[in-house]
Amino acid sequence: MPFDQGSITFRICRLPESMPENTIERFAEFAAQPLANVTDEPCWGWVSPRHLLDDVIDETTIKVGAFYHLCLRQAERKIPASLLTAECRMIELARMAETGSEKLGNRARRSIKAEVQQRLLPQMPPQLSGIYFAIDTLENMLYTTAISPRQLEIFLAHFGKVIGFEPMPLTPENIAEELFELDPAAVPALNISPDPKRNLLEGAGTLGENFLTWLWFFQEERGGNLPPTKLGDFSLLIDGPLVFVAEGPGAFESAIRKGAPTLSAEAKASLTVGKKLKRAKLTLARGDEEWSFNFDANEFIFRSLKLPESEALDKASLFEDRMNNLIILQNVLFALFQRFLKEMTDSAKASDYQAKAREWIKNFNGL
Repeated sequence: MPFDQGSITFRICRLPESMPENTIERFAEFAAQPLANVTDEPCWGWVSPRHLLDDVIDETTIKVGAFYHLCLRQAERKIPASLLTAECRMIELARMAETGSEKLGNRARRSIKAEVQQRLLPQMPPQLSGIYFAIDTLENMLYTTAISPRQLEIFLAHFGKVIGFEPMPLTPENIAEELFELDPAAVPALNISPDPKRNLLEGAGTLGENFLTWLWFFQEERGGNLPPTKLGDFSLLIDGPLVFVAEGPGAFESAIRKGAPTLSAEAKASLTVGKKLKRAKLTLARGDEEWSFNFDANEFIFRSLKLPESEALDKASLFEDRMNNLIILQNVLFALFQRFLKEMTDSAKASDYQAKAREWIKNFNGL
């Protein structure tokens, strides 16, 4: 989905340098080709976010204020497997009847398949899909719907071909290193299980998993109210579905979806055996404004983000409102991550968190 409507699933990237002055001309040079040119090979090109057939790339279609908004479109012709099989079988049966044979050799069958593909392919409508992105030129941040490793690889390669450099996907590790100048290896993975046997084990979990687990404890300890910010007073709620993960023997991953996951015996059991929170639903609120999304802590991926309602009437203002709300969410979450990093690299604060978190799990509300 484009960034100007509906819920959004995306990741954040940092641009190593500012966008060039001729950005629009560069993307226009690699605009998507006419559909008549599409074959059975994926054909990639840039279109405006208005729709997947809009190859007009100019100031009015992809630029709104300080933001660029585009889509990398894939077009490909495919013959449905069932249709290809049926067409090939018809010809095979006809030729077997003509020759009086009971079966055809592999070479003959391959020839028939190639013949059918050549005949049918031009008749097939191109299948279209898109990878959307938006750029905040003031902060040199890029937001893209390229979630899977394959999508991200394709997007970065095509973006780099146009602009001359590739954005850096922001994971917990390089957010710590690049944005906050802190070695991620210096952040201990603390074991917060109240089970004495588990306490003998080394701390486990990735940086992202430990952050999300800390964030759950942090918002519970504060009754959901976050520290005051220049952007206003926010509250945070963590809810299910919850996904816990741990290394070692037994079940590596467990998901809790039904009922009240954050109050469940299953959640307490997961924390007690040393599992860390990998994914959860987060709801950030400021007054009557609400940001709701599923958060993947290991990749800092935001899924199905619902932004506060905008009162803007025109499309340009609506898009700017949505992007500004997205940036607010990013700033709040990154500030919480920075606080986590600072506390975990302060030995006294880290020990205090570890002790309090163990008590929290021991006296978990679910039991």
